Amino acid sequence: IIVKKNGDVIKAKVTDIGTDEIKFKLNNDTDGPTISIKKSEIKTLKVGGQIVIEDKTGSNEAIITKKDGSIIKAKISEMGTDEIKFKLYNNPDGPTMSLKKFDIKSIKIDGQTVYEYKEDPLSATNHSIIDKTSTFKFYFLSPINRHIAFGYEWMYKPGFNWDVALGVIGPGIISTTTKTAKGLFFRAGPKFLLGNSSDIETGDGDIKIRYAHPLKGKYIKVEAILNAFSTTHTIDTGGYSYYNGFSYYTSKGGQITYKNRYQALTLNLQFGKQYIFGNAMTFAWYFGFGYSFENKTSDLSSQNKIYDVFDFNRYSHTYFGKSLPMVFTWGITIGYILRAPDWLTKGSAGYDAKPSRHYKEGVQIK
Repeated sequence: IIVKKNGDVIKAKVTDIGTDEIKFKLNNDTDGPTISIKKSEIKTLKVGGQIVIEDKTGSNEAIITKKDGSIIKAKISEMGTDEIKFKLYNNPDGPTMSLKKFDIKSIKIDGQTVYEYKEDPLSATNHSIIDKTSTFKFYFLSPINRHIAFGYEWMYKPGFNWDVALGVIGPGIISTTTKTAKGLFFRAGPKFLLGNSSDIETGDGDIKIRYAHPLKGKYIKVEAILNAFSTTHTIDTGGYSYYNGFSYYTSKGGQITYKNRYQALTLNLQFGKQYIFGNAMTFAWYFGFGYSFENKTSDLSSQNKIYDVFDFNRYSHTYFGKSLPMVFTWGITIGYILRAPDWLTKGSAGYDAKPSRHYKEGVQIK
């Protein structure tokens, strides 16, 4: 007695039970043709009242839960080391599909868990921070230049990040009695990863290449810097003042104090490289060149202009003066890797929140 999975019952005389199929003749037509049927179509086979074949897997319905929370009901045909192949359960005659195991959270067949994604604790890759695509950074050398600066960088799409920073001018670990400064600067711009061979990994199947991590590698950044600050200077004149190019002694004392005020817009082209350590920290160095458009005012009297010595320091950059309005930037940052807020990633250039923002045209962030 053959009972098929679709419910059909066949009374047969079995002639051969193979590995994948059985062969038989119909019981009421023993002189008729030999018929074959795949074992996968059989629910039970009884010979002389004894069960010879019994399928105990039930419906074989597989529930695939992806990392993005979506669920697929499937009939799995192959489960390999890196991917699985399946057909949709309600369309068994449809096309065979495949999924990378890396994209799957779990697989259950007839209620039994047959696969569950677990990060290898000894892995040297960046899988454990796949959804941590931003970093909060500290400009490490800023305190020795009498300011404190912090930045934030996040991935907009693979190879393209946004990078912003805010600096508070004044506090620092090196002080001076002849000059004090107060103010702010803000810098921001797009950052483009260059994707050299050390920052790109090859893949299998449909995924040909992938960035090692969206925060790692050499880059070019185009940034704008806004400065607004003042400096107060105290100068020891030795009791002399100047007028029409001549010096003369004054009894008003040997010190003068004056204030300079600066407002500037700077366009900077920055080059650098960022590293990742311990799947938790970033370290970067950078340098850059650009142009600055600056306005400066001073309350120093005209007869003492000679004491207003030109100052190159603009804290966010070095300025070469109006006759050569170019700037130079350099520095080191250290940062902590964290997940970007959803409002920064949803809807950005067609990228939704995790994990679909890691994919575009066959490129996957690993």
